[in-house]
Amino acid sequence: MIRRLGDRYGLQNESLHLLAGGGDPAYSARIWLTDEMALSFHVSLLGPYYGIHLPGIPEEEPVAREIAREIEATYPGYRPIPAELGNEVVPDVAMDTVLMGEATIYMCLFSVVWTWVDPE
Repeated sequence: MIRRLGDRYGLQNESLHLLAGGGDPAYSARIWLTDEMALSFHVSLLGPYYGIHLPGIPEEEPVAREIAREIEATYPGYRPIPAELGNEVVPDVAMDTVLMGEATIYMCLFSVVWTWVDPE
């Protein structure tokens, strides 16, 4: 799936460390929409969920729809996590790079890689 998307877009695979035994809970990649703006997508290894992290620019919509179709075709039964749920803080969770009370459901299911495209 990531290879097929990479054939169509400028894609940065952020899951390569999983092949070396890394411990992230999702496959992750970033697609560059402009020189400075990217959207990221994540497919959870923990359950049938995925997320597409949008930067909030007009170019994102058609790309996000295509990514969603590709994920759902590759992983039947997988569904997106709604933002109102994914952004909820899980109060009793600490992660390697996130303090107790700061991790969101998105971070727990997709890793802190979810935040890598957040605006500064």
